[in-house]
Amino acid sequence: MLFFIIMLSTVAIVNIAFYYSTKKTASYQDGRLLLVNIPAYAYNLSEVKEIEHNFKQETTKILFLSFLTYLPMIILPDFVDILYFLIIIWINIYLFNLPFKKYRNQLLKIKKDYNWPSQSTKTVKVDLAMLAHMEKQPFNYKRYLIVLIVDIICLAGMIYFKANITSYLYLVLQFIVLIIGIILIKRLPNKTYCDDTKINITINSLRIDYVSHCFFSLILIDALFNFAIQFYLLNKLPFIIVTIVIILMMINMILIINHTKDYQRKKQEILASENQKEYTIDDDSCWKIGFLGPYYYNKADPKTFVYCGTQMVFNTAKTSYKYFVICIWVFVIGLLIILFGYPFYLEYTNQLVDVAIENNVIVVDSPLYDAKINLDNINKVELTDDLGDGIRTNGSDAIVYTTGYCTYDKYGDCKVYKANFHDCYIILYTDDLTYIINDDDIKNTKQIYQEIKGVINNDY
Repeated sequence: MLFFIIMLSTVAIVNIAFYYSTKKTASYQDGRLLLVNIPAYAYNLSEVKEIEHNFKQETTKILFLSFLTYLPMIILPDFVDILYFLIIIWINIYLFNLPFKKYRNQLLKIKKDYNWPSQSTKTVKVDLAMLAHMEKQPFNYKRYLIVLIVDIICLAGMIYFKANITSYLYLVLQFIVLIIGIILIKRLPNKTYCDDTKINITINSLRIDYVSHCFFSLILIDALFNFAIQFYLLNKLPFIIVTIVIILMMINMILIINHTKDYQRKKQEILASENQKEYTIDDDSCWKIGFLGPYYYNKADPKTFVYCGTQMVFNTAKTSYKYFVICIWVFVIGLLIILFGYPFYLEYTNQLVDVAIENNVIVVDSPLYDAKINLDNINKVELTDDLGDGIRTNGSDAIVYTTGYCTYDKYGDCKVYKANFHDCYIILYTDDLTYIINDDDIKNTKQIYQEIKGVINNDY
C-alpha cells in the first residue's frame, strides 16, 4: 500500500507538471501561439480563439485520462508496477503532445490561408563586450556543498545500515544530475537583448542567477527526498517525514514557477525602461512537435538552448545535443542492465544467492543483498513451496529476487530475502520478526532447512 501511495504521489506531480508545461509552452507569448508566429491583430480572430479554446479543453481531458491510465497498477504485482509505470509515463507524454500537434497544424493552415507575415531568420547582433565580461564572471559552487553534504550523509548511512545495492543507483543518478546541471548552467548561452552592453550584462547575470537558484532548490529538495526515502526503507525514519518532504517538494515547485515569472517581469521592466527590443532568431519551420513534445532545429541559430514556455530546449541542430542524447541513452541502457540484466545473469549462472550456516549463524550471501540470522533467536522453522498471497511494503523487487518487508496472508509481516524463481522457502520465526529465505538451489534450501530443524530440536 505504501509503495502504491508513493507511486500515485509521483504520478500526480508528473502529470500536473506535464499539463502546465504544455499549456505554458503553447500559450500566447512574444507573438507566438502554439509556437506559431502570428501578428498581434490575428490573436483576436474568432478562428484563432477557437483553436486556443479547443486546445486547452482537450489538454484538460488528457490530464484526467492520464490519471486513469495508472489504475491498472492497483491489481498488478509490484515488479510489473515499476515497468508499467515507466512505460505509461512515456505514453502520457505522447498523449499530452497530441492536441499540441493537432491544433498547431490547424493554426499553421489558417496562417497560410490568411497569408500572415512570418518572422524569418534574422542576423543576430552579438554584444562582444558583454560576452567578454560574462566569461570572467565567477561561478558560485559553494551552495552546492550543502547538497553534497546531504548526499554524503545519506551514502554513509546506507553503507552503515547495509542498504540494498539497487538503492545506490538513485544516489549515483543524483550525482550525475548535479554535475550535468552545473555544467549546463555554466554553459548557459549569453544573449544580446539590445544595443546597451550594461543592460545585456544585467539581464544575463540576472538570468544565470535565477536559473542557478532554481536548480539549487530543485537538487537540494531532491537530495532531502532521497535521504528520507532511503532511511525510511531502512526503517530509520517514520513515513510522516517522507510525507513532509513530498509537501516541501510541491511548495518548492510553486516557488520556482513564481521565481520564473518574477525573472520575466524584471527582464521586461529593464528592457521597457530603455525602450529597447530583443534580437531573436525565429521561424515556424524551426519548431516541431515530436513524441516528447516541442523541439527546435535551426542550423543558423548559434544558441545551444532556446526558450520554450516555462523551460529551455536544445537546439537539436547542434553537435552538443547529439552527444547529450548519446550520453542519456548510454546511462539508461546501463541502468537497465544493472537493474535487470545483472540479476538475470546471476540467476542464469547460479550465483544469485547462497545460504549457509556458519558459527551458529544463518548467512544469506548474494551480490545484491545479504543477511545474518542467529540460530539461537529462532523459535520455529517451516519449509514451504507456496507463500500464498502477499504484498511488498518496502524494499526492492527486481523480478529475479525480492528483499525487504512483505505482508503475507499466511505469515503476516515478514522480512524477505528470496530468489523468486525457486519455489522452496524457509520460514524462520523469532520473537521479533518472521524471516523468509531461500537458496537459488532448491536442494540446498531443503538441506539448510534440515540443519536448522536439527539444531532447534536439539535445543529443545
